Amino acid sequence: MTTMTTISRPAQPARTTIRRRSDLDDKLADRAKLAAFAATIGAARTSLKRDTCGDWLLSGLTGHISTDGAALYAYVACSGLRAWTNVKARLSFATLTQDGDDEGALRLDRQLTSDEAETLRTTLRIRKTRPVSDQALKALTIARQRIERSPCYEAR
Repeated sequence: MTTMTTISRPAQPARTTIRRRSDLDDKLADRAKLAAFAATIGAARTSLKRDTCGDWLLSGLTGHISTDGAALYAYVACSGLRAWTNVKARLSFATLTQDGDDEGALRLDRQLTSDEAETLRTTLRIRKTRPVSDQALKALTIARQRIERSPCYEAR
C-alpha cells in the first residue's frame, strides 16, 4: 500500500521586512539632512532619490552622497586608476574611508566652502539647480494654466 503526502503552501509568502517606526523616522531625518546639504552645494531637487534599499541619497552620474545618520559620505566610481587618483587629489578636503582600484568612499566631516561644494558637485556630476526669476516663474505659471484650460488637455 502506498501513501501519498501532500504539501500545502501558504496562500501568501511570509514577509521578511519588518519596518519599525524608528527606521522610518531615521529615513525622514536622512532625507532632511541630504535636502539641506543639496541646498548648500546647489544641487537640483530632482537629484535627491531613493536607492534600491529605500535609503535616500543625492545621485550624480559618477557617484552619490549618502548619510549614516551622523556623517555624509561621497561614493565615487571612476573609469580607471588615473581618474580615481585625480579625484582623490581634487577631493582632498574629505577623509578617504574606502580606497579601491577605481572607486572609493570619502567622508565629509565639516562644512564645505563654496569652492569645495562646487568641486564636489561637479566631480560627482550632480545636476545644478537653475535659478528662476520671478518674471520667468510668472510666465511659466500662466503658460501652465493656459494648457490646463485647453480642450485637448487631459488631467492625469
